[in-house]
Amino acid sequence: MVMSRTKFFLALFCLFVTPLVLHKSIWLLQSKTTAGIYAFRSFGPALDQIRFPYSVIYFMHGKDTIWFKGPGYYHLQEGAVVPVRYLTGNPAGARVDTFKSIWFDTIIYGGIPFLILLVIFLHPEIVPFRSKVMVSRRKPFVRVVPYSPGWQ
Repeated sequence: MVMSRTKFFLALFCLFVTPLVLHKSIWLLQSKTTAGIYAFRSFGPALDQIRFPYSVIYFMHGKDTIWFKGPGYYHLQEGAVVPVRYLTGNPAGARVDTFKSIWFDTIIYGGIPFLILLVIFLHPEIVPFRSKVMVSRRKPFVRVVPYSPGWQ
């Protein structure tokens, strides 16, 4: 199959980024919100003399108290109310209900492939402008077809 370089990179972008966004969107649709309590701020084990902070937050799920680690950048008083989002089937996987806490990992994991694809797309020597990309089931799976003036 021969396609333009723009369609090829758009397809690659959708292949890498769409599953991440779809997974997080489904998680958001299935999750419930509640109010959690900020217990305290702690630090993880030292890695090369750097200690990473995290927040310890808890909330009630039925008769159980669920404790989880949140982001370490909260500077709240102990006992402060924090919005929490969790799945009823897995309350231990709760997250603080803020944009950064929920979407930051998705932005990083989706942003890295996006930046790599963007550099490859914009670099004029990797896939030249106006060239086509041939995708096949046999080796080589992806091949760049140079521009020919007779193309429409």
